[in-house]
Amino acid sequence: MRLVLVGADFEENLGMGMIAAAATAAGHEVSVVAFNDPDDAPAIAREVVAAAPDVVGLAIQFQHRAHELVALARSLRALGLRGHVTCGGQFPSLAWNEVLGPASGIDSVVLHEGEATIVALLEALRTGAPLLDVRGLAVRGPDGAPRRTASRPLVEDLDTLPWTQRYRPHARHMGIPFVPIWGSRGCWGACSYCSITSFYRDARAYGGGKTVRLRSPRNVATEMASLWHGAGGRAAFCFHDENLLLPRPSDSLSRLRAIRACLDDLGVGSSVAIIGKCRPETLTPELARDIAALGVIRLYVGVENASERGGAHLGRGVQTRRIREALAASREAGIFVCYNLLLFEPDATLDDVAQNVAFIREHAVHPINFCRAEPYHGTPLHRGLAGRDTLGGSYLGWNYRIADDRTELLFRICAAAFRQRNFAPAGVANRYMGLGYSAKMIAHFYEDDARARARLVEQAAALTRAMSLDTAEHLEAALELAARADLADRDAIERETALLGLRIAARDRVWHEQLDAVYGDMHRFVERASLPKRAPLVSPKLAQLARGLVVGASVAIWGAGLQGCPETVTDPVPADTGADGNPDDARRDFGPVPPPPDPPPPPLDAGRDFGPVPPPPDPPPPPLDAGMDAGPPPPADPPPPDAGMPPPDPLPPPMDASSSAGALRRLPLIDQWRDTTTRQAVRTTDLPLFDPPVLRIETERRKDGRIVASVRGVSATTASLRWESDGVVEPIGEGDAVVWEPASESDQLRVAARTAGGIAVVAKRASEV
Repeated sequence: MRLVLVGADFEENLGMGMIAAAATAAGHEVSVVAFNDPDDAPAIAREVVAAAPDVVGLAIQFQHRAHELVALARSLRALGLRGHVTCGGQFPSLAWNEVLGPASGIDSVVLHEGEATIVALLEALRTGAPLLDVRGLAVRGPDGAPRRTASRPLVEDLDTLPWTQRYRPHARHMGIPFVPIWGSRGCWGACSYCSITSFYRDARAYGGGKTVRLRSPRNVATEMASLWHGAGGRAAFCFHDENLLLPRPSDSLSRLRAIRACLDDLGVGSSVAIIGKCRPETLTPELARDIAALGVIRLYVGVENASERGGAHLGRGVQTRRIREALAASREAGIFVCYNLLLFEPDATLDDVAQNVAFIREHAVHPINFCRAEPYHGTPLHRGLAGRDTLGGSYLGWNYRIADDRTELLFRICAAAFRQRNFAPAGVANRYMGLGYSAKMIAHFYEDDARARARLVEQAAALTRAMSLDTAEHLEAALELAARADLADRDAIERETALLGLRIAARDRVWHEQLDAVYGDMHRFVERASLPKRAPLVSPKLAQLARGLVVGASVAIWGAGLQGCPETVTDPVPADTGADGNPDDARRDFGPVPPPPDPPPPPLDAGRDFGPVPPPPDPPPPPLDAGMDAGPPPPADPPPPDAGMPPPDPLPPPMDASSSAGALRRLPLIDQWRDTTTRQAVRTTDLPLFDPPVLRIETERRKDGRIVASVRGVSATTASLRWESDGVVEPIGEGDAVVWEPASESDQLRVAARTAGGIAVVAKRASEV
């Protein structure tokens, strides 16, 4: 059977790689198609249909892209695809009944862990056997209603699974191969918003088995050694498990030491780095020092909410002291840490937000992002909001209103003002999240010029701290506006929100320029520096072990060229996965754990299958310019919250001064995603900013160097527009297009649009045209 897998591939999709490995080992022909940009959907649909596969598998790990993949399935059918369309991942496993609704274009859902089920499904399709006899599947019954077949238990022994099939070369971070890997499955936490832990709880209830399981140290180390040798004798391994660290520090240390001992036994040198995630309560000062010595250079620490109330509301428990201790331990051990704040949740108050802002200031050396806790389908948060009758939207994207009016207003202000900074793939927040990590990669792997390496670390730390403090400053401005605003004065609230968004966008230009400079210094260092000598050939012991393990078609791409990618941009909002809540599974036979296969950013914010849109309160918006005195632009801005915001302008890769002559060149991003903004959702109309417009700037550079720019998503007849730049901006016609003469290549064109439903601000750098 010919199987085509389609899904996101920003960081090697380990989920697709495992399905590919299982199907290939069973004798089927498998190919993988990356679907990273929604604009590519028509071309991907034509490519898949032209291949005429027997089966198409859609990898829908997370809800925020579910609507795109469901739409792709419909497009495949419209183009005449005759094969079977299945899907799998956390989202469809929890929403199988809805996914198999009428006219979805999808024939089946591979539930939960899919390695055995996909093989059984392919065999049933090959032989014509009834699909209702395939265990672990959701299909339509004879009456057309979706139903689950007999259950399939969770895999008991993870060592029996094949290694991940590596379907493309690894990316590089600062010249070093970046290799995603996994070492365990499941989590013992009980976070109300987490789709991954809900996925494992549902799997256990459906088919049985332990939710938290570990590969053996030998099995993990042998795959790492194979990949390390294939990558040329150096690699940064990013563990895509829910937690790298276990509940007991002694268990964490024992497991990581066992893996390191196996690596030594297999001829793996010291040019190895480990990246992962952990819960704050699992990281102690002693453990941090020990694992740093074992090669752990970066941790994503699950802070999530730094107020006691917020943590309790999200199922995180009372953990503020442990959060501070974990961050202090990582700093003292020299481990780079970033974190996310779920700043907004259903019962948040302005005081809760203020406590989180104070936390950002207190820990400014760590890059952060913030957003709203989203009610992913099937999670406790989703079910709880449904019970409170405060849920809007559909299974493709749920929305809710924060109970406190002023906190809901703050959420809407931040959604409009911080949108592009927080969610643009090449935005300031994304680039800043990877700055300290890039410096750490250089310090860990390179031996040349210790003073230069130390200077890069200091530059990254100083810029990170400045940007974190700026995040706090702009959040405080938004807090102040929400606290003092007359809720009935929509005009004043919308004007001040527009001004705040324009100031943030103006500071983006400054931060981009500084980020360009530091990243440029890093790239120049990497270009002239020498790496340690290449590793020896694969050891006989490794070759013997690999032959005895379940390798299937997942052998590393030894000797293959690696995709170069100089700038490191990390996901600001990685999926937290704490939520099993069953102590029986949690505290026995633990071992290490890595991060999830596909960086999971925020989900769709309820804009799918909504009921009738409420009428706008004030159809004719007043002009933006009237009474708007922007004043001097304040300092830069940080990442904003994820709210029912329109998707920002998809930005191309950033520009960076990397050559000795200082000329700018385009640098592809790594470890990054496309726009993670939640899609448009109409909110309740009792507060302003209930339906912000969706904007993007389109540009064309003339031969004389000037740029013609137009805004898409609104027009001068439906919105008030305000354009800004350090250069010269001349309006064309009604004002929804301008001629822009940038002051420099680092200059930026900004536009704020105001409609009856709200405010949107978007910007574009001259270097991106």
